[in-house]
Amino acid sequence: MNILVVNWSWYPSGGDWTYVENLIKIYEEKGHHVVPFSMKDDRNFPSIYSDYFIENIDYKKVDRRSLTAGIKVVMNSIYSFEAQKNLERLLADVAIDFAHINVIHHYITPTILKILKKRNIPIIWTFHEYTPLCPDSIFVSHGQVCERCYGGAFYNCITHSCKKGSYLASTVAALENYVHKFLNYYAYVDYYVCGSIFQYEKYKQFHFFNEKLVQIYHGYNYDEIKKAMLTAKQSDEKYIVFVGRLEKIKGVHTLLKAMQTCPGVTLKIVGDGTQEEELKAFKNNYQLNNVTFLGKKNKQETLQIINGAEFLICPSECYEVLGFTVVEAMALSKPVIGAAIGGIPEMVIDNYTGLLFEPGDADQLASRIKLLYENKDLIIEMGKNANKHINMLINNETHFKNLQKLIPSL
Repeated sequence: MNILVVNWSWYPSGGDWTYVENLIKIYEEKGHHVVPFSMKDDRNFPSIYSDYFIENIDYKKVDRRSLTAGIKVVMNSIYSFEAQKNLERLLADVAIDFAHINVIHHYITPTILKILKKRNIPIIWTFHEYTPLCPDSIFVSHGQVCERCYGGAFYNCITHSCKKGSYLASTVAALENYVHKFLNYYAYVDYYVCGSIFQYEKYKQFHFFNEKLVQIYHGYNYDEIKKAMLTAKQSDEKYIVFVGRLEKIKGVHTLLKAMQTCPGVTLKIVGDGTQEEELKAFKNNYQLNNVTFLGKKNKQETLQIINGAEFLICPSECYEVLGFTVVEAMALSKPVIGAAIGGIPEMVIDNYTGLLFEPGDADQLASRIKLLYENKDLIIEMGKNANKHINMLINNETHFKNLQKLIPSL
């Protein structure tokens, strides 16, 4: 079968790409041919289909002095004529058996759904966030969980300037949601796949095509994990680790506050982001000499750092769908101390595969860190449980079998 896989990026850009990369491997190992449709970018992996990709949209490079250019970018981010035209060309040249959509809002846009529907191509859409329900995609407004847009009341995004604290950006985001709700191209999708029970229940709670919602845990190829374990370097260094974007929603500020009362614990932070300088300033102001920022690392470097740690901290303060960093840590037999929010508790089972704490509660997080850090036997026991649990929950074979139930011809 020729399977159209659609995603805004075709390079390692985050959790969505981790899923897409594993999805490609699943389909190809089963003898299918993957046809990508994405956006042009110098970081993209090579593809014979790249001529069909839409031109790059980089919001950071929009010329603020040109109103016309700004309006054009906004319009393309809501309703992309280019994506429709390019997809039409691709479908004219390549016979597609079904389409698997991933992250398309703001770039490729849901307008491509009508092109696929016109040709009666079955459509699966795996959700990686909550954009159809929340204009800011993550149910967070000014650092706090927010569900004000329930029932399609997207104007709340504007009145509260939820998007980047900007009235203009929030207006564009709300407009985008209103446009797609009105056009209702979402109705053309055959199945919406939610990566966690939490995400499934949230979409269901918002009455988003409940009859089309299915819950399927992601797949994951553990070859990189095996490689990291085989090439592990022996060291007596003892530390804990955080891996992820340095953004407020990821809760690193809460983690640093917790570290103030854990002077005997060494923390390594892997990643970068908009909050990086603020977090480093906090570290310096409070003389947290037990905290080290390592910056962004490649995949194998990151896995090696996790593999050398006692355990991983996942202090998110938003509705995480799943979190591949947690998957990777648990696959490396590392317990996880995670915030009890979103899909995290489906992986971090309290007192079994790790420990849970209330999001944003630095004192409770500190007590969990101390408890686990000082108990090597518990670390080993929870690590074994974590490995067993995550391999059963997240694996390519189970993911494929569940997709087959949606597309029997797979």
